[in-house]
Amino acid sequence: MFKFVHTADLHLDSPLKSLALRDPELKRLVGTATRETFANIVNLCISEKVDALLVAGDLYDSNQTSMHTARFLANQMQKLHRADIKVFIIKGNHDAGSVITGQLIFPDSVKIFTIKAETVHISKDTLNIAIHGLSFPNRQVPESLLPKYPSPINGMLNIGMLHTSLGGSGGHDTYAPSSLKELQDIGYDYWALGHIHKQSCSRGKTTVVMPGNPQGRHIGEDGEKSVAMVSADESGIKELTYVSLSVLQFEKVEIDISELDEWKEVVEAIQANIKNLIQNLSHKIFVLRIILYGSSQLNWKIRRDVELLLEEARRIVEGNHEFWIEKIKLNTREKTSEDENQAYTGALAHLSTLEEQKSPYSVMRDVDTYTEAILKALPHPMKKTLGDSEEEREKIIHELLKEGISDTLAYLRDRDVEINT
Repeated sequence: MFKFVHTADLHLDSPLKSLALRDPELKRLVGTATRETFANIVNLCISEKVDALLVAGDLYDSNQTSMHTARFLANQMQKLHRADIKVFIIKGNHDAGSVITGQLIFPDSVKIFTIKAETVHISKDTLNIAIHGLSFPNRQVPESLLPKYPSPINGMLNIGMLHTSLGGSGGHDTYAPSSLKELQDIGYDYWALGHIHKQSCSRGKTTVVMPGNPQGRHIGEDGEKSVAMVSADESGIKELTYVSLSVLQFEKVEIDISELDEWKEVVEAIQANIKNLIQNLSHKIFVLRIILYGSSQLNWKIRRDVELLLEEARRIVEGNHEFWIEKIKLNTREKTSEDENQAYTGALAHLSTLEEQKSPYSVMRDVDTYTEAILKALPHPMKKTLGDSEEEREKIIHELLKEGISDTLAYLRDRDVEINT
């Protein structure tokens, strides 16, 4: 039986995207989480006595990797070498340009695939295995790489390693595109994929697995993360299980305030939800984002005093080093009478048109100018705060403007200002 662990997208040393993580201790925990999770993966490989570890791209995060992390990585590879565990790595879009592999000497048991398709033959008892892979030549690979992969070798267990957008996914660039059918048609027994940070699996004659990233790095990567542990024999893939090894997990806590009429009720709802999570989640560090939604007459007060709500939430977890409250996000709106609703809807529509103005004097032109100035002033690791792409940046700015509009209306409501549309 051949046994291996398949992971991808660790993004070691990935910079924080969220400016909301202002607590120094929480920043430290998030900043070291990817390293600690990789150490857990190595320990799993050793304790389970697997034969190989497959890393399907983006082990590093662009050129941000420090030599401290490089030394850490080299030490982990030595641990696997001493345990007689082979390591197979392909480079993805984030680590294609990394110089770290040229500066470190890994043991012979570590194979880093080049930009030309290669096949490595290994054996376990009577089972012969062929591992096929190639690395990205650079960050942007818009074309399919599948034509470069060799045909399966008869009489061997064929495993392909590929960093791919796999039909596309929101928030991920379309690199080395492929489809499930194309992967299956090649005829390998197993495809070890990377790039998409959400888990997916297709079983059959060809098993195609996207393990997702093993450690979330921000609230957009919430929920449990894992690696795939796979067993195979002469007949193909026999067992596939997922193992959660992350040291930190992001969770969204959604609370409907539509039926809540008193401030105290909102506080109690937040407290009850947090206490429920504390009772049901453990053995990991959890970073919680509380999301309030629904129509309420308290909308204006919640928006005005959201920092008070945040302090109430943090008071519940004070002294509990497994739970942190990242922020409270408001998706609430005003519950008003018909006349008031028309006034506020008109005001919202009027303010929203500011985003659509195209004149040289438009508000959006100023927003774009300020955004560019802020991005230029930020240190390099923080430049991704407003997204990795122009599309993502526009989406984030749009959401910030919507929040600003809602907050403005809430403050006007607080002061009983008459709104004329």
